[in-house]
Amino acid sequence: MRTSGHQYKAMKKVYTDGASRGNPGPAACSYQIKDENDKRIASCVFFLGQTTNNVAEYTAIIHALSWASHENCDELQVYSDSQLVIRQITGVYRINKPHLKALYDEVMALAHRFGHITWEYVPRTHPDIAYCDKLCNEELDRHP
Repeated sequence: MRTSGHQYKAMKKVYTDGASRGNPGPAACSYQIKDENDKRIASCVFFLGQTTNNVAEYTAIIHALSWASHENCDELQVYSDSQLVIRQITGVYRINKPHLKALYDEVMALAHRFGHITWEYVPRTHPDIAYCDKLCNEELDRHP
């Protein structure tokens, strides 16, 4: 029995990507969210201006977690093609750069809104990551 006061919604899969043309350079981030039946229920892309790829990767996760928190999602599986970001979030790597630590802190603050989150690195060739990468590149093409 759930007593948290919000309606339970089934597990969601979150796929994220960040891209930068140059490092730093023009950057974008995107995410897509799928339900337990692997149906896409949300996707979004954002132009970020001039920033680094790592900032774009973190920002994609922040946007996706923000969306999921407003949908009362309880359990998330988060997938990213950034080994660095996933390993920092899971505590395998230390975070030495203050600007990345601030983004990490934002991710952790959002993560506490959920009952359970798993974090997983997947290669950029994964079809759902490739979709997010396509969204990023189309957005970057709109901002020459």
